[in-house]
Amino acid sequence: YRRRSSIEMATGDGKITAVVFGASGSVGQAVCRALANLKPYGHIISINRSRKLDWMESLSIKATQVVLSREDFQDLKKIRQVTAKVCKDHGATHAFSSLGIGTKTGSITKEQHRAVDVETNRAFALGCSDSKLVTSMVFLSSVSADPNANENGSGTAGGSRYLRVKGESEEAVKAAGIRNCRIIRPAMIKGSQNTPCILECMEPCCWYACCLFACLPSKFHSIDVDELGVAMGIAGIEEAAESPGNLNIEYDKIVGILSLRSKYIR
Repeated sequence: YRRRSSIEMATGDGKITAVVFGASGSVGQAVCRALANLKPYGHIISINRSRKLDWMESLSIKATQVVLSREDFQDLKKIRQVTAKVCKDHGATHAFSSLGIGTKTGSITKEQHRAVDVETNRAFALGCSDSKLVTSMVFLSSVSADPNANENGSGTAGGSRYLRVKGESEEAVKAAGIRNCRIIRPAMIKGSQNTPCILECMEPCCWYACCLFACLPSKFHSIDVDELGVAMGIAGIEEAAESPGNLNIEYDKIVGILSLRSKYIR
């Protein structure tokens, strides 16, 4: 397979083929739906664990599902090999990952957390890199992710161990050798199945209280899951063209990307 540019796509009609990891989650589903509604994309490939996703059949563009057994999904070499083959077979040039343990991270060990968030994403990113075709990867992380945070602290969202694992996952993806890596760092994601409803209801009160005592940095503002999906889809093309290399994208930048949606929506 010869290397293709981000403009000469494998769909044959100048459209982008994208591979998605973590499509079964709320953000992954939002990403797939967003890609289907963005003009540059023509084919979505999801790599799933153990089952097909019924809703993908209703997307408005071509969608291919590659299903790995639960056993294969625990085999990092297998994930890397399958990802590389899928990208080569379908000519995927753009990759998206929202894979991660979404709930109850405080009740698992740091080794269990790393096994999914760090090592599984590393295998996916390395597979994309091995294909020699993927030039852009958009990766979902977390606001304040830090690979140097205390690994012995709390594993719940926002805790030091949680942020440590998220930071390590960012480093793993960036080290895979993909030309452009876009690290998306949202705070609370409204509408996500992993965000408790009570937190969404309390957010206006918390926001008001924070403003009474101090100015809350904008990077901690919440974002709707569907808006996040659109931003990730656009970041894969717009940000790669404007700012090649690795780039962290937090709330203000996400809002800026969303202002470009009229340029890309079908």
